[in-house]
This record gives sequence, C-alpha cells and structure tokens, in this order.
Amino acid sequence: MSPSGFLIVALSGRILARAAARAGRPAVGVDAFADRDTCELARAWAQAPLDSDWNMDADAMLAAAERLCPGRHCHGLVYGSGFEARPDLLRALAATRPLLGNRPEVLDVLANPIRFAAMLDELGIPHPVTVPTRPADPEGWLCKQAGACGGVHVRPLAEARDTDARSYFQRRVAGDEWSLLFLANGEEAMPIGFNRPLAPSPGARHPWRYAGAVRQPHGPERQAEAVLKAAAALTQRLGLKGLNGLDFMVGDQGWSLLELNPRPTATVELWDRAPLPPLFDLHVQACQGRLPTHLPEAADSAATALVYADRPLQVPADFAWPRWCADLPEAGQAMTPGDPVCSVHAEHGTAAAAERAVLARREEILHLLEQCQPRSRGGIAAVAAHPGLLTTL
Repeated sequence: MSPSGFLIVALSGRILARAAARAGRPAVGVDAFADRDTCELARAWAQAPLDSDWNMDADAMLAAAERLCPGRHCHGLVYGSGFEARPDLLRALAATRPLLGNRPEVLDVLANPIRFAAMLDELGIPHPVTVPTRPADPEGWLCKQAGACGGVHVRPLAEARDTDARSYFQRRVAGDEWSLLFLANGEEAMPIGFNRPLAPSPGARHPWRYAGAVRQPHGPERQAEAVLKAAAALTQRLGLKGLNGLDFMVGDQGWSLLELNPRPTATVELWDRAPLPPLFDLHVQACQGRLPTHLPEAADSAATALVYADRPLQVPADFAWPRWCADLPEAGQAMTPGDPVCSVHAEHGTAAAAERAVLARREEILHLLEQCQPRSRGGIAAVAAHPGLLTTL
C-alpha cells in the first residue's frame, strides 16, 4: 500500500525533502538523482531519468508518482524546478492531487518570455530588453531558452549558433546579482530574505550556471523597497502562492528583474533554520491563503555552494563525506567534467565569512575526491592517513 503524505517532485528534491522533515511532515518524492541523503529524509523516493535536455522523463515521473503517492493518499503536491516549460506535466500530476504551489496557468505565462516582458512593462517593473528574433549585432546580447532553469542555457549571443524555437534574446545588464525569496498567498507578498549568488569556479564551462548563494542580512541599498513592491505587484497580477523567488541585477542606474521563479528555490535551505519557523509549513499555509504576521530576523548568515566535477571522478566505496556536504551520490558513481558532485554548506556570523568558508569547502571536497582516485598518488590511503582533512573549516 502506498504511504500517505506530501508528494515532492523536482529535478533535485533534497531541499524540499529536508524542509518537509524539519516541519515533521511525511513526504515521498520523485527527482532525477535520488541522492543518498534525499532518500533518507523521506518515507519513499524514486528516480526519474533525465533526457538529453536535462528534463525528467515524463512517463517515468508520472508512473513513479502514481506508485508512491496516488491522489487518494496525497496530502498535497509540492513541486520544485523542472516544470518551468512543462505546465501540462504539472496539470497531469495535479489532476488528482491537491496542488500546493502556483497553478499551471502561471507557468504558461512565464514560459513565454515575450509575454512576461510585456506584463512587466504594464506593471512598471524594469527588466532587460527582450526580443524573440536574433539581433543582427550580437554584441551585448545573451541567448536564453524559454522555460529553462539553472543557468546552463545562458550563452553570449556570439557563441550561440544552434538557436531553436525556444530561444530568445536579452540585452546583457551590468551590475551585481541578487535574489529575493518571498511568500505569497495569492494577494499579498511577504519577504523571507535576500541572497547573493556565488560565482562559478574559475574556468567553469557554464559561467551563468547556478553555483550556490549566500544569505544576506538585508537587501540592496536604495533598491530593496522597489524589489519588494515588484514581488507584491506580480503576486497580485498572477495570483502567486507559496514560496517564490526573484532574480535581479542592481547597477549604477537602478535595478532590473531577470526572472520570476514561481516555486520554492534553492535558497530555501539558507533560511529554513532557527529562528525562522519551518518554511515547508509556511509554504503550505500561504498556498491556503495565510501569511504569518511577522517573521523573526536571523542573526547570522549561511552559504551553500554546488560542486561540479572539474575532471573525471568516481566516488570511492568508503569515502567519508564531511558533515557539511549534501546531495550525496552513491558509492561508485562516475562523473565527467561538469557533472554535479554534491553541495557544501557553511554558517557564520557574517555573509562575507560564510562565503569564504563555503568557497574553501568547495575546493576542499574536490581535492579530497581527487586524492581518492586510483590514479592519484597516495590514493584512498593518503586521506585515511590524514583524517583531519575531512573536518577542517
């Protein structure tokens, strides 16, 4: 018999599974990786394979969801990344399950960047110039894919020769990158907090790929209020519900909205800790129309970084993962350059210190894994002889 609980579906579901566990909510799920720690956080978990475009196989996802959590056993469907260009797949999942998140109709709007840009113009929200046809002069333009996520799809237009029907083109905006995590109940928005994304490792194959983020004590000076007003305006126009995210740039001339992520974002794990109440509960309550009256302020900062392989790697059978690692692959898993390895985390009293710590850990875990490869001098024995390497920082 299928266990009853909340159904989590995402490209990577560990953050939502952890949020459900912190809230004491029973959960099952489907994602593309079924990492060790994700499976340990839930009652049951299944993996849906990825296709060449990094989309979960729809048939496998639907079959796994029906096996793990059919409608009659589902307390609610909570979805993460992977549905940005697939609103019909969300409709299929939500056909017999209570949907705790934004409606497929919201995804319909956001999957069309030109339509979304026109909406931003109507609301008076600044954004980069966005066009559907390839500009003649590529200088200063980016090529993106509608409905994609994670930043892998972003390229300078001069390097984009294989554009297709999903491609659109956006003026590059100078400035500093920021994001806002916020709650919405369909009518009002409430901020959780601001974040700054981490830069990818030097020499990364995808310079716009999501590499992690650092929790900030406050928003960008002089622009935070305008960003919060934009979140409120989008909530009212689209009827946004639950946890959502805004990605934006701040420059000398003001700010510019890059994306609305109509789902819990990866920055949830930076804020889902004391003194804040469980964000999974806040998401559920906001989807039911309720926002908290106020939220306590966090006194410290936190950072997370995604680790990508910079050379071929294989996870040793007896590798001792440091406590500050998550999204743990199975022993024996082979990785090629650019594949996700794991994520690393750090907490500190200031955002700058948390960022320094997490970047050091990003380099350390790659070094530890490299030392364990069969071709590395010293191999696994070298790490075993120096266990302190695993507990530094």
